Amino acid sequence: MIKFFRKIRYDLMEKNKTGKYLKYAIGEIILVVIGILIALQINTWNEDYKNTKKERGYLINLQQDLRADSLRLSELKNDFELAVKSKKKFEKIIEGQPTTNDSLIFYVNNQIDLLTDFVPNSSTFDELKNSNGLNLISNPQLKRQIVTLYNSYADLILKLKLGTEKSQILYAHLSKYVNNINTITSDEIHVLLNDNFFKNQMLLNYLYTQFSITLKAYGNCLETLNVINKELKHV
Repeated sequence: MIKFFRKIRYDLMEKNKTGKYLKYAIGEIILVVIGILIALQINTWNEDYKNTKKERGYLINLQQDLRADSLRLSELKNDFELAVKSKKKFEKIIEGQPTTNDSLIFYVNNQIDLLTDFVPNSSTFDELKNSNGLNLISNPQLKRQIVTLYNSYADLILKLKLGTEKSQILYAHLSKYVNNINTITSDEIHVLLNDNFFKNQMLLNYLYTQFSITLKAYGNCLETLNVINKELKHV
């Protein structure tokens, strides 16, 4: 092809057809430019295809992570909901509302027997951050939601840690007054109801705050998961 164009240029120069040569030269330049633009466009399409494929892979992995997170958050939400209801009942008892011994034990145990750890599945999010992969997320709303979600996770983990620290203080105090921390009796609790430190630790056990931030994280998780599910239909 190059030899063909060279032959045309040579023939035009030989025949001293300067005007036609200039027109031909301009045409040849235009063809070269068009060829370069086409090559660039093809390269752009290839890059877009690769990025779209990567984005879909990230979204599928995030979808799996958030499904697992939502199950754990749902468990936490239910546990805290029961604990908060028990705390409200316990507050009424402290104020003088009568109750049965079994109910008293139930309300106390629901507050101190909580397993409140939360370890999110963050491997995909960490990879997105470390590889600058967040820029591959084409939906700006989804990108913001992902960042907001993991910020709420960090807040939840902090609040759970603070709650655990308060629980440890309470356990250390209870161990001085009960025979078995796993089977506190109603008589032992009645004695503790006259202990201001015990009552104040129960009132300040962080349950309301933990329940609130758990609800927020759970809502953010479901909302982000919903947007990812919709996005995967178009990516």
